[in-house]
Amino acid sequence: MGIRNSILLRVRFAFLLIVVIATAIIVRISDLQFVERDKWEKAGNANRVKIRRVDATRGNILADDGSLLATSIPFYKLAFDPCVSSDSIFNSGVDSLSQLLSRYFKEKSASQYDSLLRTARKKKRRYLILSHKLVKHQDKKHIDNWPIFREGRHNGGLIFSKYEKRFKPFDDLARRTIGFISKDEEAQYTGRGLEFSFNNDLAGVDGEALFQRVSGNQWKPLDDGAQVRAENGLDIQTTINMDFEEHAHNVLEKALIKHEANFGTVLLMEVKTGQIKAIVNLGRTSEGKYIEDFNYAIQGVMEPGSTFKSASMLALLEEFDLNVKDSVNAGDGKYMFYDECIMTDSHYNGFGMLSVDEVIEKSSNIGISKLIFKNFRSNPERFFKYLDRFNLTSTIGFQMEGEGKPYISRPGDPNWSGCSLPWISIGYEVETSPLQMLTFYNAIANNGKMVAPRIVKKILRGNEVISEAGVKTIRKSISSERSLKALQGMLRKVVQTGTAKKINNNEFAISGKTGTTQKLKNGKYTKNYYTSFVGYFPSEAPTYSMIVAIDEPKGANQYGGDVCAPVFLDIAEVVYSRTTERDIHYINNENESAFPYIKAGNYNDLLLLSDAFDIQQVSENTTQWVRTRVKGDTIAWVNASVKKGLMPDVRGMTLRDAMYLIENEGATVHPLGNGRVVTQSISPGSRVNSRTNVYLKLK
Repeated sequence: MGIRNSILLRVRFAFLLIVVIATAIIVRISDLQFVERDKWEKAGNANRVKIRRVDATRGNILADDGSLLATSIPFYKLAFDPCVSSDSIFNSGVDSLSQLLSRYFKEKSASQYDSLLRTARKKKRRYLILSHKLVKHQDKKHIDNWPIFREGRHNGGLIFSKYEKRFKPFDDLARRTIGFISKDEEAQYTGRGLEFSFNNDLAGVDGEALFQRVSGNQWKPLDDGAQVRAENGLDIQTTINMDFEEHAHNVLEKALIKHEANFGTVLLMEVKTGQIKAIVNLGRTSEGKYIEDFNYAIQGVMEPGSTFKSASMLALLEEFDLNVKDSVNAGDGKYMFYDECIMTDSHYNGFGMLSVDEVIEKSSNIGISKLIFKNFRSNPERFFKYLDRFNLTSTIGFQMEGEGKPYISRPGDPNWSGCSLPWISIGYEVETSPLQMLTFYNAIANNGKMVAPRIVKKILRGNEVISEAGVKTIRKSISSERSLKALQGMLRKVVQTGTAKKINNNEFAISGKTGTTQKLKNGKYTKNYYTSFVGYFPSEAPTYSMIVAIDEPKGANQYGGDVCAPVFLDIAEVVYSRTTERDIHYINNENESAFPYIKAGNYNDLLLLSDAFDIQQVSENTTQWVRTRVKGDTIAWVNASVKKGLMPDVRGMTLRDAMYLIENEGATVHPLGNGRVVTQSISPGSRVNSRTNVYLKLK
């Protein structure tokens, strides 16, 4: 019995021990499976081969002529597997390779690189990053032929990891419009501008490839080829003319500096098509510089002030049998609505009696508000129906994300009062973006047809057009022809004799409206102004419309006619001169046949020629290149502007001089005829480069 009991006791003890161990194993498995699951999955992922995303090459953003506005440039990170090459290949090439690495990256000496490579091979490191500096694409071809590396990936151990950087050839021009994009590990996008708005086209389709995590967050590609090949993004071609963009940028920047303003914007649009040809947005930094920091033209909504009066006037003309020569009494410059709302005019003593068209010409607050109040106060909703028709109360549906939403008080709103109708009539208690206001004025220029502004015209795959955006009509007509003609006449008088008469010129006619809005701060209107000028040119056959807005200009002149209108004129002059076919007469002299007439060329050559023919001359300029003006029987030499990267004016020059100037800019000249240049195919001041062909007619 004693032996039997002893055996049973031992069996029971062994069984109990097995049960305890099995229970412990089950508990540990459960702990690993449920409690520590995330921890060990993370550890497993750190060493496991993984399929990772391979970014597609992003498409290009192009200007209207095909010039690059944004493109992706490939760069490479250089890594090395020092263990794959044979001893003979490694030992014979490591010294030379170390020298080349030191010379190229300039981060370590040749001996330090030599030690690094040998140590990594000895320790059997399979992935060694040689530098965190990125290698340019053109340098990659040379590095491929370095010692050891030239044996290829599987025998030489060279590993290139591709990265792409977005490059903007025009630097800060249209920076905010082009915008930016960023993508996280989950391929979620954030950004602004065209990059974000057209990301579905530009991004392409990402591929997949095998990677192995080697250390930290470094992933080593296991093969040169992708498991799923990436599909490159499409290109988008914008409507932006970079010559106009650059000039508008420079002119606006000078004005902002002069007036020490907060920010400014310029928006230039083709009347018939709605194509945006220039869009500039400049804001002031804390250091006093101006950069493209926000899209004020598209996203910024402000009280427009007097530019809104044209909408009020058009509503009056449409609703009532209003004669432009009817009178309204603007009084002594002050008028009270409901004994609580004081309306004032900028003219100190008031305008007195004004005709209806003079109300717009002189921008009388009292005149327009009295007309609106008198005719619409019994049914203000009628007034708002016209504003709806003019598209000033809703977004346009612009191609880019982030269009500012207009705001306007309406009857029944909590903040509607008896003063609202008069105030809204002059552009207060209403907010619109420059884009929306320009679209309205563009319709006036377009004889009532309102077209949608657009900034992208084509989606391309190489030279293949995938889709094309045509002219989109928002409204066939915003008003009757009678009302429109009356308003067009008023806007012409604004520039001829009204608040923008400073920009009236003899070369081409401009029509438009000034705006000067007191800004609301802490519930009170201040002496800080938001100024603007919006209009179109040439008045008789409008080709372009444009709005210029500048916020809080400083100094003595703070009105739209003084601040924004001159910017409008400067840009319009350049646009008009570069897009309008005109006969340019360099002289108008009855005695021209009395002596040989020299139009343009090299100053020293023409001086010798004039001396040889005994022609009287005076020097207004002695630069290398000159043009001539005739004063009686005397030639006056004046400067012929020649700027790097821009097309010179070679009309009147000999072929030799013309070719010298044009070919200095890299362009190719195609002459036709003999004598001096009479016409040139590229307008003076336009951007030229090595791809430009210039055709000259000589006579």
